[in-house]
Amino acid sequence: MEIVHIRSKDQTAYFEIIPSVGGMLSQLNWDGNVIKIPFADRYNLGENPYHPSALLAPWVNRIRNGNYSFEGRNYQLPINEPKLGNAIHGLLARKPFECHTEDQKATLTYKYPVDEKAYPFPFEMQLGYEFVENNVFQMQFEAKNTGTNNMPFACGWHPYFTLPEGKLADWTITFNSESKCISDSQMIPLREEPYNASMGVDLGKETLDNVFRLQKMPQHITQLMSKKTGASLFLEQSSLDFPFLVVFAPEGENCIAIEPMTANTDAFNTGDGIKVLAPGELFRLNVKIWYRKAEKTDL
Repeated sequence: MEIVHIRSKDQTAYFEIIPSVGGMLSQLNWDGNVIKIPFADRYNLGENPYHPSALLAPWVNRIRNGNYSFEGRNYQLPINEPKLGNAIHGLLARKPFECHTEDQKATLTYKYPVDEKAYPFPFEMQLGYEFVENNVFQMQFEAKNTGTNNMPFACGWHPYFTLPEGKLADWTITFNSESKCISDSQMIPLREEPYNASMGVDLGKETLDNVFRLQKMPQHITQLMSKKTGASLFLEQSSLDFPFLVVFAPEGENCIAIEPMTANTDAFNTGDGIKVLAPGELFRLNVKIWYRKAEKTDL
């Protein structure tokens, strides 16, 4: 299994990606690795049901019963979440990507060959991973409709983060949300209720596993912080392009998923955030991540 290793210009930071497993980000290191692969001792990367660092496209999260309609036609996707009866996490999460590297950047490409008859829309997906100014890590997502018909599309990313210091119970997470989705028995949003996390959520007191609708701003920042040391991880997204955030802490693992999404769960049916790309249309957006070291060391 090829692992691509990229160092920053000043050699103080690095990241690693695995092109053959969906182009996944497996390490991101400034003062310790902040990427976690949950239950890595239990599952191999290509079969891990927690989908670590997975690209979610051309849909995000779940499609109820794997069934959707688009422009007058109905489609039935394979059910790959049998316990809940849904199609989950798109088609590219574990596909082999082609990789090209230069300087502090890696570019990965996958051309969807229309091998799933219930998604008959050819497209090309490109991921760009690089260090930009001040060793900020940037991930760019680019999709192009290469077919002759309109295509429904959504995009998301499923990384799990950890802090080098302390445990999940010692951390808080802060983001600017308008509401959170309350899900039904299939983990499909049933309703929304007001929820504002701008003052911080204590992860030692509250367990999160929700889709959140964000306040609209060009530069939305989520902060994961250690209450004991002040060490912080920051994830920046445009909540105009990525208006949703999934936050999920798997039980028994010292990490939390912070997942930017262009659309809500089951958007192929509800239309909530779905994009319709015309033939030849390009869709591009990015996420930035940086880390601030601990201000004190008394754990």
